[in-house]
Amino acid sequence: MPKKTSKYGIKIWIICDCATKYMMNVKVYLGKENNEVACGLASDVVCTLVQPISGQDRDRRNVTTDHFFMSVDHANQLKKQKIDTCWDNESKREIQQEFKPARQREENSSIFVFTGDLTLVSYVPKKNNSVVLFSSLHHDSAICGNSGKPEIIEFYNKRKGAVDMLDQMCARYTVQ
Repeated sequence: MPKKTSKYGIKIWIICDCATKYMMNVKVYLGKENNEVACGLASDVVCTLVQPISGQDRDRRNVTTDHFFMSVDHANQLKKQKIDTCWDNESKREIQQEFKPARQREENSSIFVFTGDLTLVSYVPKKNNSVVLFSSLHHDSAICGNSGKPEIIEFYNKRKGAVDMLDQMCARYTVQ
């Protein structure tokens, strides 16, 4: 991974508890399995990692991830297993033009779209920049009074740091 500070190592997929920052499940990336290229790698990783929490009380289980691991189809699949999802969409490939950064959008403005089970929000924190998130947990356009950000964004920001914190703790102890 040429752009990373640690260019070499073992790729490990991890699911963490956001409250404790403890690892809940792990999958080591082995590359090709059975001499075949992995089909639906991101979907396979998530399905494997959520097995311990699958089918439990829906109000207590949510997977917060980035765009690599999630899609609308996959979110619907996880919903059937009683797991809600919240994820960003950095690539913005499948996002319509009005959700992307534009000069005419005001700072701190939000646009919401609601489907049967998903909510899409596009938030502009500063000019010419937008944050796009999907959630199967949130079904309204609630805005947090303190920050002025949509509740979905506050929720995502609070929960996305568990794996980052675990990475940070692991980086302190080298294997050299």
